[in-house]
Amino acid sequence: MCISQQIKQPTYTLLKSYELPVVVAAGEYERACRSLTLHQLDPAKFSPGASKGGHKDALIAMYDQRMQLGRPGRPVYEEARNRKGKCPICDVGRVRQVDHHLPKSVYPFLAAVPINLLPICGDCNREKLDKAPTCYAEQALHPYFDDMESDRWLRAELITINAAGEPYEIKPSEIAEDWRIEFRVDPPSSWDEQQEERVKHHFSQTYKLNEMYEDQAADDIPGLELALEEVFEVGGAQGVRAHLEGIARTRAHRNKNSWMVALYEALAEHSWFCSGGFRQIAAG
Repeated sequence: MCISQQIKQPTYTLLKSYELPVVVAAGEYERACRSLTLHQLDPAKFSPGASKGGHKDALIAMYDQRMQLGRPGRPVYEEARNRKGKCPICDVGRVRQVDHHLPKSVYPFLAAVPINLLPICGDCNREKLDKAPTCYAEQALHPYFDDMESDRWLRAELITINAAGEPYEIKPSEIAEDWRIEFRVDPPSSWDEQQEERVKHHFSQTYKLNEMYEDQAADDIPGLELALEEVFEVGGAQGVRAHLEGIARTRAHRNKNSWMVALYEALAEHSWFCSGGFRQIAAG
């Protein structure tokens, strides 16, 4: 599609000569995605030789130029972008862009391969760097091939801070000097060490989802005060706990590893928060 029209003959001839290598590369890429061996792919086999000046740029331009609005490859771009409404990486931002799972600068044969094109939000796209995975843990999760919803692996914790700036276990009657929410990967015991390290790398290093979720939580919690105050007047701390647990269960029907599921469960487990600490957090 990308070279089907609106193209000069020399460029067409050049790109046509790479049709078979691109198809072969796409097959090897898909097999590596399914076998979790992307880190074993040799970038040299996914790019023209160094002696072929300009060929790499021409292949990358199939995405950069020939998938622009009004160009012949645009339907492929639109199909990739419209696969999801919410970003499949963070489940927070709206999909606005398309990103390459393996970077086109390193793997130019994959620049226009549809299964290497992911719908993504602007924040996640900015965090991900054009870096090839060099080990198992560095393989970012792929929305088309990795099923990460079968197991519960995302947890959160409300941490209260004392006057010395240290985390401590606050009593329900005390006033916290400060507080924060921390998100972490906490997989089931059935996971092996490699799987755990891979998800942790994806979560905290490739996309920095822990930081994104902490910002989301800091914005979300103060807005709970009115609803929690009404629940507290009727059912006290236990009523607040049950209310938060109910929200978490509802959210988990769609995505058990949603940041909101982890957040509301963490709040429900925290005695100080349920006993009135929510007022202090709302007050800033």
